[in-house]
Amino acid sequence: MNRFVSLAAGLALAGSAHAAAPAAGFQLTLVDMQGNKKVLGTLPDSVVAPRLSPDGRQVAFELTDPPAPNTPPSVKVYIADLDNLDKRRAIPQTIVEPRNLSPIWSPDDQWLIFQASGNGSDDLFQARLIANVSEQPTYIGDGRSPEVVDKHGHVIFLTLQGDKDYGIAQLDPKTRKVTRLVDQPGSAQYGGALSPDGRWIAYTSDETGSAEVWLEPLPTSGKRVQLTKNGGAHPEWSPDGTKIYFDQGGQIYQMSIAVAGGTPQAGNAAALPIQGFQQSDLRRQYDLMPDGKAFVMLFPGGAPPAPAPAR
Repeated sequence: MNRFVSLAAGLALAGSAHAAAPAAGFQLTLVDMQGNKKVLGTLPDSVVAPRLSPDGRQVAFELTDPPAPNTPPSVKVYIADLDNLDKRRAIPQTIVEPRNLSPIWSPDDQWLIFQASGNGSDDLFQARLIANVSEQPTYIGDGRSPEVVDKHGHVIFLTLQGDKDYGIAQLDPKTRKVTRLVDQPGSAQYGGALSPDGRWIAYTSDETGSAEVWLEPLPTSGKRVQLTKNGGAHPEWSPDGTKIYFDQGGQIYQMSIAVAGGTPQAGNAAALPIQGFQQSDLRRQYDLMPDGKAFVMLFPGGAPPAPAPAR
């Protein structure tokens, strides 16, 4: 089986989180575009990258179990209703890997796709959800950190070819065919986000020496556009495809975008009054409600901060 190179400890992209994990856990919070907050509940401080179901009713995330003597850390994917975070249920772990990471939803709410790691490889698995119960996950291909599933069921995920040399690829789970989308040698591309019509991919690249948001058509043609000039990462599209949101320096920004005629036209970046949320380097730690009116974000619960994982 052809394995992509695993990310060893210490090879994560340098940098610290904007707001780091407190012992009291994180408050999962709805934040509208004016910065108004509504706390949905508290999750343990090991929570990473909540992802909303397409219907906006549930959230998936990963949690690390408390360590046991002489036992490697166990990381599990959980699902909970937004209005009842305490009643969460774990997706069955894979047989071959002790760590289930980075869940994303299929567009029809019926599947979770996630990364399984821990035994020297990074694999992609999917678990079917039936009446709030999931079947045993099935292997769909080699890879790490799934980002999004398009309307055809193709999975956008990350590859790693060397020290910090990340790229973005696409997997067809039915054929296991992998198509490279974005991979600038010697630099990191990550955080792929598809436009609602599936014709464009926005992503982060540090090829200029700093993290910036780029845009490229699909299928990729090499005609890339750099959207930000003063830093930006972790893009996310508005549901109508007219805006891209991203974070920079611990704050959320929005940028108008028009792609009519195949030539992107981007407006100036405008800061939104949203700060203090949890964000690590690689993986986007916030999500957008399906109606585009509010973000779901993690905020510290009120204790001294500790480092957050960079994924």
